[in-house]
Amino acid sequence: MQGVTLNSVELFKKGSFFKAIITRVEPTLEAAFVDVGAERHGFLPLKNIEGYDKELHKEGSSLIVSIEIPEKGQKGAAVKAHKTVPNGITVHELELSYQEKKSTIGTAIFFSSAIILFGAIVYMNT
Repeated sequence: MQGVTLNSVELFKKGSFFKAIITRVEPTLEAAFVDVGAERHGFLPLKNIEGYDKELHKEGSSLIVSIEIPEKGQKGAAVKAHKTVPNGITVHELELSYQEKKSTIGTAIFFSSAIILFGAIVYMNT
């Protein structure tokens, strides 16, 4: 899979495939918003998810999508989810967004602190 950056606008055209992450599910719209690495999140109607399962397809889940209608102006791209990818098709993978990087760093700091604290407690009790 190839890394995608926000400068790779030519990749976000009709028919391009991406590994996406569901960022929000809107039951009233019967749709999900997905992060494909573009400037705006893609709009994914739940009916466009092959084998949709609300337990499986929730916030944070990843799936393969294709661009049906590219983003334009203030609207994100309309996308469709796929269970399989046709042979010979490249699936682009998004790079971590700022929020994901921030979350990953926070998790690393938390676990590092916990290990240090645990080590100090063990040391003091020996």
